[in-house]
Amino acid sequence: MNIDRRVRAKEFMDLLAVGRTKFYRLLKKGHIPEPVRITEKDVFWYESVVKKEVEKFKDKPE
Repeated sequence: MNIDRRVRAKEFMDLLAVGRTKFYRLLKKGHIPEPVRITEKDVFWYESVVKKEVEKFKDKPE
């Protein structure tokens, strides 16, 4: 059994190598999927989702 761990915003930003402003701009524009919300401020993404997103961003030329 493989348990998908939770990734917080800061770690997601580090993996994408983007700053806070760009990260939230990408989220607002729909380039990054919405997080799972436990409460209004307690949010996370599943590691499997983060891995897919990081791979997509690696393939994009800047």
